[in-house]
Parts: sequence; structure tokens; C-alpha cells
Amino acid sequence: MPSWIAGVVVVLVVAVAVAAKLAARTRAPDPGWFIDSTRAAGALTVIGTMFAVLLAFTIFFALQSYQRARDGASMEAVAVTELHNVADVLEGHGGDRLHGGLICYGRAVVADEWPAMGRGEASPVVVHWVESMVRDFAATTPTGASQEAAYGQWFDQQAERRDGRRARLAEATPSVPVPLWIVLGIGATAILTYMCVQADKRESAVVQAIPIAFVSALVGSALVVIAFLDHPYADWSGGIQPDEMRVTLQLIDDGHAAPCSEHGDPP
Repeated sequence: MPSWIAGVVVVLVVAVAVAAKLAARTRAPDPGWFIDSTRAAGALTVIGTMFAVLLAFTIFFALQSYQRARDGASMEAVAVTELHNVADVLEGHGGDRLHGGLICYGRAVVADEWPAMGRGEASPVVVHWVESMVRDFAATTPTGASQEAAYGQWFDQQAERRDGRRARLAEATPSVPVPLWIVLGIGATAILTYMCVQADKRESAVVQAIPIAFVSALVGSALVVIAFLDHPYADWSGGIQPDEMRVTLQLIDDGHAAPCSEHGDPP
């Protein structure tokens, strides 16, 4: 989703809230619907405080999900770089099986799995290269102390790569549950509705519009931020991109023959 849509959503929320408040103002009795304005303001304070606490908790929860997605992508990219270095020891600088599989894996992550994660899916192409690397590594026979040490290190780095990929895939699906979104919607609606019924003809339209405009802008912006953090791979400005894996590809794609296309597709 383009980033400008988020701004449009906030503007629409503000416009609807202000229009509703001014419409209520034209129909409000004099001096308003509430006999005790102090008691009415106190009720709004309680509702607003409860909503603010829930909103802060949800933003914190979504931010943790966003950070886990970023950390997983970084861990995976570093592990692929280290696997490339281990492959240099296991099959020499001229070997192509392990090196080629890692290059194809990186290309598939960037070109196929990242767009798939935006849809909440994984890439079967990446799974193909994972299985291919397992077969190629199983066919490797270490000779000498250095290769035996590298053989054991391969398992450690593969575990790092697997954990990193699992972490970023786990955050491809929204982490904020639907019931929580419903409660947030109820809270936002309750606050704005309560502010609308506090309309007072004795004040000017501008004075009546400014408070609800500010509150609706903050509420709308906060909900948009939660949606952004809850979809870390979506096409937003600031969405997580495969930059770390692209850097890794620049390091490991050094002329070895790779049995795949530029986008990681197998032959």
C-alpha cells in the first residue's frame, strides 16, 4: 500500500470527526446536552485514559514484532555470508555447489520471498534452495583438520540462517489479533462520539472544531502506525526491505557459477 494512503486516511478521519461535531453543534440545545459539564468532562477523561493505555500497549507490542522481523532478516543475511566463508574451506575457492546454492538462496530471498512475505506467504523457491544445499552439503566429505572444523561450523551457521528466516517469516502475518483491533475501534469511536455530543452553540465553530480535529488526528495517526508496524514487509515508506541480503549478495556473488536465474529461479 502506498504511503500517501496513510495520510489520506488520517485526513478523512479528521474531516469526518469535525463534520460530525459541527453537525451536532447545529442541533445541540442551549446550553448543550449535558447539565453538569464537569461530570461529563470527567467521564471523557476516564475513557480517554483507558484508550491511551490500550493504544500504548498495542504500539509497543507491534513495535516488538517489527523489531523481531528486522533482527531476523539481519541474522539470516550474516549467516549466509558466514556459510559462504565456510564453503571456501570445504570445497575451495573454485567450488561451485555450495557457493552456487548460497547465491541462489540469496537471490530467491530478495526477488521471490520478500514480495511473498508482503502477502503473508513464504517462497517455495527458497525452500527448494534450502533442500538443495542440504543435499550438496551431505555429499561433502571433509579431509583434514581445517575442513573438519568447517564441517561442524556449517551446522552452526545453518542453524543461525534457519532461525533468522523463521523469525522474519513469523512476522509476515499480522501479530495484532482481530479482537484487539475491534476494541481499539470501539475506543476510538467512543472518544470521538463523546466529544461530538459535547457540542455547544455558545462557542464558535472554529473553537468547537479544533479540539476534535487534534484528537482525531492523533487517534487516526496512532492506528495507522500500528497497522504499519503490524505489516513490516508491506510497501510502506520505512517498511523492511531485503537490504541486508542484498549486501550479502554483493559479497558472495563473486563469479561462482550459480544454477539459477538472476531472480533465483531454478533451471
